[in-house]
Amino acid sequence: MKYLLNLRTAVVVSRVTMGVFFFLSGIANYLNFSIPNGFYQTVLIQKLQIIGPGIPPGWEGLGPLPWLIAIPYAWLLPLAEILLGALFALNYWVRWTGLLLILMTFSITLAFGIIPAGSLFPNGAESFNKTILFMALIWICIAYDDYEQKMSRRRAQAAADYALNASNNDM
Repeated sequence: MKYLLNLRTAVVVSRVTMGVFFFLSGIANYLNFSIPNGFYQTVLIQKLQIIGPGIPPGWEGLGPLPWLIAIPYAWLLPLAEILLGALFALNYWVRWTGLLLILMTFSITLAFGIIPAGSLFPNGAESFNKTILFMALIWICIAYDDYEQKMSRRRAQAAADYALNASNNDM
């Protein structure tokens, strides 16, 4: 394509950006793993907020997670972010890495709530949870990759059919 701004370029930039984000997030989680109030301690003591802190009023959250789930989750989530982020950015197994990234992001959304500061408005400490937008963007990348693979198979089949018909017509 002659144009810099086309669908393929937009999806590739989005896929690489999301992959690098998760890759760096995994590294940051390991770097801040054992410091006070770091990633490990947060996973062990964080109550699941589901909707958001204080929604509905007086809601304290569920949890924290049982240690049989929390400890493996704390150790494996950053590793999964690093591996899946790299694979997604490098265009390997986009469908499966993307689906795993969506599930992983959904688990983070449940932990901190859909509305982390309890407000959808900018006057809150943090507005709408961006992880929902991340999940939508990953889903778009998966759908585009699936569409590209389907079109590639169709083009290959059409070329094979054309070659077969051309050879039959030559006889």
